Amino acid sequence: MTPKLDTISVIMPAFNVESVIEKSIKETNQKLESLDFRYEIIVVDDGSRDATRKIAKSVSNSNVRVLSYDMNQGKGYALTMGAINAVSDYVVFMDGDGDIDTKVLERFISALDHADIVVGSKRHPDSVVELPVLRRFLSLGFNILVRFMTGIKLWDTQVGFKAFRRDTLIDIMKLVSVRKYAIDVEILTIATLLNKKIVTVPVEVHNNNVLFSARYIIRMLIDILGIAYRLRIKRWYQKNNVTKNPPKYKPLIRW
Repeated sequence: MTPKLDTISVIMPAFNVESVIEKSIKETNQKLESLDFRYEIIVVDDGSRDATRKIAKSVSNSNVRVLSYDMNQGKGYALTMGAINAVSDYVVFMDGDGDIDTKVLERFISALDHADIVVGSKRHPDSVVELPVLRRFLSLGFNILVRFMTGIKLWDTQVGFKAFRRDTLIDIMKLVSVRKYAIDVEILTIATLLNKKIVTVPVEVHNNNVLFSARYIIRMLIDILGIAYRLRIKRWYQKNNVTKNPPKYKPLIRW
């Protein structure tokens, strides 16, 4: 049963995804129209060098708005900008690359009825995953490393499909400092330290060959370096009791 929501905001970070962004927006919009609540889709163009911004704006309407800036800042920055501009009680993160089938959106929204955060997981037994063997191997290795280094009790942190209660998201994003690709790990690390209730749900993942390239592998390596950084931050959080004493470092963006 879907919880009674006033509104929901879907934040869609996008970088150089001109081949799939129109399809992602239209499918998401169509799915949201079929559900019984008000919504907005916020596409954040992260300084794309291709036609992503132009295409996204061409399909914008009263429910779809596009935020953009000229220089690429990273996924973490894009999600933060989207979160700041979201106006709804519930917020969904959804990558603009079209890897995740939008028909699982209702599943995420329903799960918010009994959780603070809902995370899509390729490792869920009911998930349908169509990805190359190499990408699966890299994903498994990365998430084993994440569990070891951060203590997060999840087997998949990197699926770009996540849903939050807005008050929970604000609590987390005030502490976020990562701009790039370790943002998912940082969000879940902070959520764990704040004792937020996290549940996982199955997803359907289809390979669109947008990110599976040399750039994708480099991003994975950057994420692993980000994990090492987050480990130090986690120790700092624990030492200073983050639940009682706010951190002294400068956040990515002031709320």
